[in-house]
Amino acid sequence: MAFEVSAELSPGPRKAAAPALPASGEPAVCEAPAPAPIRCLVTESGMRVACYAVPLESVPADFFADPDGRWTFEELAEAAGFGPNDGVAIGALREPFNGHPDGAAVVTLTARTRPYVAIIECPIAFACAEPAAAAHSAA
Repeated sequence: MAFEVSAELSPGPRKAAAPALPASGEPAVCEAPAPAPIRCLVTESGMRVACYAVPLESVPADFFADPDGRWTFEELAEAAGFGPNDGVAIGALREPFNGHPDGAAVVTLTARTRPYVAIIECPIAFACAEPAAAAHSAA
């Protein structure tokens, strides 16, 4: 036995109610709170390290990019609390994340059971130039 619904009895499609706007008239933006680091430190070489227990997908990382600043693979692995032979992956932030600038190092393990993701701000790589010889003018 088949049932047929009459068009006049069917409620038909309904339009969803529009969300309420705050007094300013702008739509409210709901943002998740920024994750708190589980560990923060500054190394002797000046690297600022913050470790986060977050999924890697929540960090805007590019693992084909090199981080800004002066660093070596071993320094970044050690600063993050990993050994250089632990299966370490190093990349850079594509955009600012939780107060860290884009270009900061992103260091984690390649294993799916990674304990945390480290964001490391490396010291700026620069060299002092020799003072230029003073130019004399005959004017």
